[in-house]
Amino acid sequence: MEMQQVNYGRRRKQWIMLTKPGWNLPTLGALFFLAVHLLVVGLVWNAGEEAAYAFYHQNGFSWSGVKSGNVHAVFTHIFLHGNGLHVVVNALLFYDAASRLGHVLRPKKVILLFMASALTASIIHILAQVIFQGLPSEPLVGASGGVMGLYLAVTVLYPHSKMAIIKVSARNVGKGFLIASALLFIMTPGLKVPLFSQLGEWSKVLFGPALFKMAHLYHFFGGLTGMILVERMLPALVTLEELKAAREAREGKLLASQAQEPS
Repeated sequence: MEMQQVNYGRRRKQWIMLTKPGWNLPTLGALFFLAVHLLVVGLVWNAGEEAAYAFYHQNGFSWSGVKSGNVHAVFTHIFLHGNGLHVVVNALLFYDAASRLGHVLRPKKVILLFMASALTASIIHILAQVIFQGLPSEPLVGASGGVMGLYLAVTVLYPHSKMAIIKVSARNVGKGFLIASALLFIMTPGLKVPLFSQLGEWSKVLFGPALFKMAHLYHFFGGLTGMILVERMLPALVTLEELKAAREAREGKLLASQAQEPS
């Protein structure tokens, strides 16, 4: 019985798969998000509401900002967050996802996957602002696109792992997230999609108007990008054929050297 408890403890530690806080990418990335937000709050929000409004419109990503020349916002928007809850959630999710991906990817590739997901999703988001006039026009801020890219990449690498509470497989969590994000986008009341927009109006009554101020398309394409790219970033594995060829080459050299030795 005692041995069973020890084995269970070991399995549990392997199941969590988190990196200990320290001088590593998950910790430094999460702390960076928090530090930038505290710096913005201290320097910008204390300067007044008008200064904060101007700062977020200049450094948040939107089509109107791009037309005004704020192209740099395609990068700066990733590290800005609307409020404390927003940045804390993204920091925790980044820490969790980067820790799990760190078992199979080098830190540089985790960063590359994060940035590729965020940039791809943000560009699609502002193109959608041009195409669909009913979408909110507020500037996009937050690391959610990149974070969702990392998190859904985890569901691809560990498809059979289970959620801690509801015991749903990671594969189904990834699919469910994409479906939910797509539905919430279609339900945006401003798009006036028959039936779906009505469902969106009912959802606003139940959950509040903030539900459709979220960039659901940003989340969707961020997660989808991470799912598509992560397998292409995995290190190349040695195949059985390559092992056989290497063995035959070694044996051939050995036989050749033995044949050349004087009898």
